[in-house]
Amino acid sequence: MDREEKGKTITIKINGKNHTFLEAARKENERLKMENKSERLEEETVQTNKYDYSSAIEAAASKEAADEENFDWILPDESSDFDMDVQEYKIAKQPKKQSQKGIGAISKNFKKNNRNGMLSSVFLTVFFAILLGTSFGLLLLKLVITENETPVDQPVIAEPAPEKTEDTPAGAGETESVALDPLSTFIVQGGVFSNKGAAEQMKDGAIQLGAPAQVVEMNGQAFLYVSVADSIEHAKEIGAKLKSKGIEVFAKPITFEGKTLKDLQGEERKVMEAAGAIYQSLAVGASEAAAGQTISASTLEEAEKQGSILKNISEDKLKHEGVIAIKTELDQAIEQLKAYKQTPELSIQTKLQQHLLGFLAVYQTL
Repeated sequence: MDREEKGKTITIKINGKNHTFLEAARKENERLKMENKSERLEEETVQTNKYDYSSAIEAAASKEAADEENFDWILPDESSDFDMDVQEYKIAKQPKKQSQKGIGAISKNFKKNNRNGMLSSVFLTVFFAILLGTSFGLLLLKLVITENETPVDQPVIAEPAPEKTEDTPAGAGETESVALDPLSTFIVQGGVFSNKGAAEQMKDGAIQLGAPAQVVEMNGQAFLYVSVADSIEHAKEIGAKLKSKGIEVFAKPITFEGKTLKDLQGEERKVMEAAGAIYQSLAVGASEAAAGQTISASTLEEAEKQGSILKNISEDKLKHEGVIAIKTELDQAIEQLKAYKQTPELSIQTKLQQHLLGFLAVYQTL
C-alpha cells in the first residue's frame, strides 16, 4: 500500500505531445463509481418494493465486497523506467482533394448543389448572354471607329441636263394607250371561205379580171372583199359593175369592233386617233369615182384636210408595225385620190380601192 501514496504518474505520448495522468485521480474516480452503484441499487430497491430492506442491504454489501475482491490494481514498478519513450502513434491527416478549376468544375458544383439543373441552366444562359453581348459590343465599337476613320467624300457636282432639241421630242420614251371606236363602213363582198387558201385563189382570179380584192380574216373565216363604199346604194352600184365582169358579189354594211392599243408612242397615238376620219373621207371619194367617174372639189379638200395630220409625222418616229402599215395605206390612198382628180382612169380608181381594202385588213389585225 505504500505505492498508492507516492503519487506515481502514467505518461502517454500522442502525436508527439506528452499527456500525464495521476494515479490518485484514478483511485478517486474508482471510489466515485462504487458510490454511484450503491445509490442506484438503493433506488431500485425502493421503487420495486419486491424485497425487504434488510435483504437489500445485504445484497448491496455482498455485491460491493465482490466488486472489491474482483478489482485488481496494477501499478507500475518503481524500478521500471516511466520516462522511456512510449511508442508514438500519429493520426494521419486525410489529404485534401485537389480542387478542379475552370468552367467544368463550376458546372459540376452547380449540378451537385442543384439536382434539378435549374440553377445550372440559368447560370449557363446568363454566361453565354454576357459573352455574346460583349462580342457584339466590341464588333459595333470596331465599326464605329472604322467609320470615324473613313475620309469624308467630296460632294458630287451634278452636271446640268442637256437641253431638249428638235431631234429629241418631249415625252420621247413614254408610252400611251389608245381606245379605238368601232369602225362602220360598206363593202362589196366576193365570198366567204372556211380557209384562207381558197379565199386567196378567188382573190387572184378577181385581180386578173381587173377588180381590186383583199382577203380579211375574221371569226375563223376568210372573207373576200372587192370594193368599199360610203353607202349601201353606192355599194350596190359598184357591185353591179363588177358582176358585168363575171364576178359574183353582193353589197352589205359591216362594223369593225373597237379596240385598245397599248404601249404606243405619242406620234403613233396621233396616227390612230385620226385614222378613222381619214378613211371615211377617202371612202366618199372612192364611191364618187366608181359611180360617176369623177371626184368633187369638196370631197378632195376634206380628204386632204384630214390627211394633213399624217404629213407632219415621219415614219422614222413610228415603231408599231400595225401603225406603220395603217399610215402607209392611208398616205397611198390620198395620193391616188388626188391623181384620179387630175386623170380619171380606171387603173387609178382600182389602186385607190386596193389601198382602202388594205387599210381594213390591217385594222382588223390590230
